[in-house]
Amino acid sequence: MKRKLIPVITLGFLLLAAVLVILRTTGEPRIRIMPLGDSITQGAADADSYRRPLWNLLKKTNARIDFVGSMKMNYPDARPAHSDFDMDHEGHWGWLADEVLAKIDSWAEQTAPDIVLLHLGTNNIIQKQDNKDTVVELRQIILVLRKHNPRVEILLAQLIPLADTTANVQVQKLNGLLPDMAQSITTDDSPVHIVNQYEGFDAFKDTNDGIHPNESGIVKMAQRWHEALADRLKSQR
Repeated sequence: MKRKLIPVITLGFLLLAAVLVILRTTGEPRIRIMPLGDSITQGAADADSYRRPLWNLLKKTNARIDFVGSMKMNYPDARPAHSDFDMDHEGHWGWLADEVLAKIDSWAEQTAPDIVLLHLGTNNIIQKQDNKDTVVELRQIILVLRKHNPRVEILLAQLIPLADTTANVQVQKLNGLLPDMAQSITTDDSPVHIVNQYEGFDAFKDTNDGIHPNESGIVKMAQRWHEALADRLKSQR
C-alpha cells in the first residue's frame, strides 16, 4: 500500500506546481502605460530617457505595470545606455504633434493603453507652429486614444523648458493653454490630468543641449511622472 502512495503524492506535487505556474504567469492584469511623445521620450543613442528611472521607481512600489508602444530603441535605432527595464515606448525623435496624431490610431489599436504619459509639442515650438494649433492636435490625440480604451487616463505634461529664451516664451504660453484644454475634455471615465514638468526643471543644468534632458533632467522628469502616477495606480489596482 505504501508503494502506491508514492506516485499519488508525486502527482499531487506536480499538479500543485502546475497551478502555481499558471497563477504566476496569468495573475492580475498589468496596467499598460504608454510613454508618448518625441525625442524627450525616446532618448538618444547610448543615453537614457526618463523611462528608465521611472520604471525603477514604479517597480520599487511593486506596481504591476507594462510599458507599451511600437518602439524599443532610442534614436537613431540604437540601444539606450541601460536596457534593464521595459523599453517599449512611443517616443519619436523630431516629430510634431500632427505627425503623432496621424499614427496614434494604429498604435493605440495595438496596445490599448490604460494610462498615457503625454509630453509633446516641443518640436512644434521649435518649428514655430501656432500654439493654438498644437493644443487642437493634442486634444485630437486624446480623443483617438479614447476610441481604443474609453477609460484611458491621460497624464498631460506641461513641457520642460528650453534654453533658448524666445522659444521658452512659447513653451510657457503653450503650457498656459493646456489646463483649460484638459478641463474641457476630462471625464469621469477618462480623466485628463496636468503634470507640471516645467517647474523645477533648469534647461541649462538639466539638459545636454538646451532641449534634451541629461541625467539630472531625466531623474526630475521621472519623479514628476511618478508622483502623478501614484494615485492613478492605486485606483487601477
